Amino acid sequence: MKARYMIENPESIETTLKLTMTVKEWESLRDALENKGDVSICNLTRVINDLLSQARKVLYPTPKE
Repeated sequence: MKARYMIENPESIETTLKLTMTVKEWESLRDALENKGDVSICNLTRVINDLLSQARKVLYPTPKE
């Protein structure tokens, strides 16, 4: 018997990103969001990209040949 596990709508799967920062870092992120373009935005973007990369590895694994 063969079976194949599939996720029908991977974009609908909820993920959680937990951010732990000092109050000063939170203030910097807040200010960056208000100013649009600070280094903190780049760091947040990097963290989000990492989360998405990890999710893709689980949701879209490379098929074994």
